[in-house]
Order: sequence, then C-alpha cells, then structure tokens
Amino acid sequence: MLSAAAALAKNERKLAITNDALVSGKMLRAGKYNVGWVSQSRQATITFYSGKEALTTVEGKWVDRRSEYKQDMVMYANHPDGSKSIVEIHFAGMSRALVLGSEADAS
Repeated sequence: MLSAAAALAKNERKLAITNDALVSGKMLRAGKYNVGWVSQSRQATITFYSGKEALTTVEGKWVDRRSEYKQDMVMYANHPDGSKSIVEIHFAGMSRALVLGSEADAS
C-alpha cells in the first residue's frame, strides 16, 4: 500500500495558473492547483484538482523537449474572444512536457 501511495505522489505536482483558462471545457480561475496524471507510455490522463476535489480531466501526452526546465510553466492558446486555454505544462526538473487535448495530436 505504501509503494502505491509513493508512486501516486510522483505523478502529481502543484502548479500555479496565472491566467483564467479553459481545460477540457472547464474554466479554471487563476490560482494554485494540483495536477495529477496517469501515464501509459506517452499517453497521459491529466486531472486538475483543487485540494482533493477533481475539477476537470483531459487526455494528453508526454513530449520530450530534450532540455530540462528550470521552473514550472503553463503555455496558453489565445482565442479570438479573448479567452485562453492551457495547451502545455512544463515542470521544473523534467525535460518532458505534458501536451493537453487536441494539441497532443499535433505534436
């Protein structure tokens, strides 16, 4: 049981979102969230949490960017109506990026 909890902890990070943004049709307000993922090879199911409450889940994939990130970063797509959506997440200490939703198909 302890090893399962340890494995889960490695697949979750705290993340600050600096802009209100859509993820899988759900608006996430700027703030701090936990982001968890379950990976199968390059594919990933990504869930955004507020505390222990799951807010939204989206499919995505890991993409190797070949350079380790020095800090966490959220990449946004800007839409004509002024809204934003999260398309990619970089975590400090990792060289892979989580690419979300339809953006994952393009990578």
